[in-house]
Amino acid sequence: MDSSEQDLDIFGEESDQEGGGVGGHGGADSSGSSSPSSSSASSSSSGSSRSGSSGGGSGGAGAETGGGGEEEYEYDSRRIFGETEEEEEEEEEEAEEVEDKDLFGSDNEDYQNTPAQSPYLVPVLPAMRSNNHPGSGRGGRGRGGILPRPMGPYSHRGGGFGIGGRYSHANGRNDERFVSELKLNKSEETLSRKPVAIQEPCEIASYSRVEGGEVYFDDRSLRLFKRSVGDCIGADLSLGFESFVEKRDLGSEGFGDLLACIRNATIPLQNIHFVTYRNNLNKIMATAYIRNEPWKMGVHKRNGVVYLDVHKLPERPQSEMERKRCYWGYSFESLATEEGESSGIDANVEFCSVIKTKIGAHRIIMGAEMDCCDSHDDGRRFYIELKTNRELEYHTEERYEKEKLLKFWIQSFLAGVPYVVIGFRNDAGILVRTEMVKTSHITQRVKMKNYWQGGVCLAFTDEVLCWLYGTVKEGENYILQFMPPFNRLELLKGQSCPDAITQHVELLTSAID
Repeated sequence: MDSSEQDLDIFGEESDQEGGGVGGHGGADSSGSSSPSSSSASSSSSGSSRSGSSGGGSGGAGAETGGGGEEEYEYDSRRIFGETEEEEEEEEEEAEEVEDKDLFGSDNEDYQNTPAQSPYLVPVLPAMRSNNHPGSGRGGRGRGGILPRPMGPYSHRGGGFGIGGRYSHANGRNDERFVSELKLNKSEETLSRKPVAIQEPCEIASYSRVEGGEVYFDDRSLRLFKRSVGDCIGADLSLGFESFVEKRDLGSEGFGDLLACIRNATIPLQNIHFVTYRNNLNKIMATAYIRNEPWKMGVHKRNGVVYLDVHKLPERPQSEMERKRCYWGYSFESLATEEGESSGIDANVEFCSVIKTKIGAHRIIMGAEMDCCDSHDDGRRFYIELKTNRELEYHTEERYEKEKLLKFWIQSFLAGVPYVVIGFRNDAGILVRTEMVKTSHITQRVKMKNYWQGGVCLAFTDEVLCWLYGTVKEGENYILQFMPPFNRLELLKGQSCPDAITQHVELLTSAID
């Protein structure tokens, strides 16, 4: 390649040729076809020429005298940017003049003409505002600073009903009601190595709620499973939606019905650790894997028994479509039970089984709503859970097995329900197929995929119950909650005890006296 086409090398021979400092080797290397050794020699000579004068002869002499030792390269910016010695000298003189000026003396006219006193008033800074809670600061738990806390409807990141919005009051240790916390830092592997004994659930009582809200301590509201439910494929689950009676929120009144059933059956509570609805245990067990669903429950210890009361979180109003999807579940329950199609659907009609079980060292009495029952050939009765779900697709099956089947298994396992019947429907609410699943087979279905383990759920629940029972004090009221950022369970001081629990304890005490 011709030397004129090569890129300019500011550290090599091309720079020397442009500057004129070629030296004694310039003529021999002007062709540009040089070997590595000649290129090195040229570079060496150009380096020595820069260390001498700018003339060609001096550069050559310098190359001859300096060729025997290691040379040091001196960077010359004038050669690169085209500056002359005269321009450099002028810049140096200007810099010296600026340095010699006295900025606070007679050299600075603007300074001399400025009056000693300003005509403007001295500004007064506003008083410092602190947002710290009592006890905050260096040793406290407040965040400090003078900026006010965000206010208004859009104050928290996320807003709405997400993280930092509806549940933004859950600040853990910053909450003055804070009592204790259980950090969720144990791995799945650690929990899987912890064996937890569980006693087979045993039904000890039951009660029914009928239309109108009356409660009877019998099984009159229990429905019989329709074994021919598979013949209902193609049924429209939306039929009867106009006359649907939605479920009322009974609050602590519903818990009072469970306690009344326990008293009616004269069930002793001396050795019982927890009395609760199954729904509360469902939430605790599912938290072993599902870490994005908030929940709350009341905790009240009386006479050595911890009563777990259901607390519903505020929900946004449901749309018409969401209400209809909710109805589809009740509609399938009606289709899957005998004589279910003869009347309208009232979600308040229910049958509740009262069950005694034991998880780890804690004995539990819980109320569990049952959808329907069937019987073996020998006449022994067993319960069946009825569920609905959107028909599965390749991209929804994984979530179904990770979350829905987990919840189905927990709900059925806790109450000893051996079967789950699932009605799959399309987006229009048409029943497309049904599937009966044995509860014990659900864990086998997900075992090979390593989605979740039933033993981990039990070990996690045992950890929570041990911590909870050992922390709460006799006669005190608490709130157990799982809120964002979803990394711990929090136990807070409660304001009061529901009347249903207070009256229940008083009735038990008077019966003993």
